[in-house]
Amino acid sequence: MVKNSRKLKSAVLATTLGLLLTTTSFITTSNAATVKTGVACKKAGLKTKVGSKNYVCGRNPYVTPTKLTWMLSTCKQAGDLLVQAKETEEMMLMQATAFGYKTLAELGTALGGQEQKDLNDLAKNVTDLQASMKNNLCRRGR
Repeated sequence: MVKNSRKLKSAVLATTLGLLLTTTSFITTSNAATVKTGVACKKAGLKTKVGSKNYVCGRNPYVTPTKLTWMLSTCKQAGDLLVQAKETEEMMLMQATAFGYKTLAELGTALGGQEQKDLNDLAKNVTDLQASMKNNLCRRGR
């Protein structure tokens, strides 16, 4: 009688442990598979890490700008930098127009020297950042 009781306990314990491990690995796998750029998320600002990639929930300007989706945290940081750079560019253009120049290039040519180089660098940085975000940082499925 004691042998049967031990066998039964061992079988129940093994079955329970097997179910627990199977369920846990299934949940972990399904969560990991759903977090990638472009997949819907519920609350802006949530952060998670999958493998070596850090994701944040927010509005991705190149995938779905109107919905909350997971995106690489570098996409969010690049987006914030792009907004700052565009605001700077717009502010400088307003100042240039106040002095009678139609474009930043015209202002740069008139100023010459380091100012012209700085204006050209700003325009190039905005263009490069947009291309990097579109082609790498914010692309769907990353």
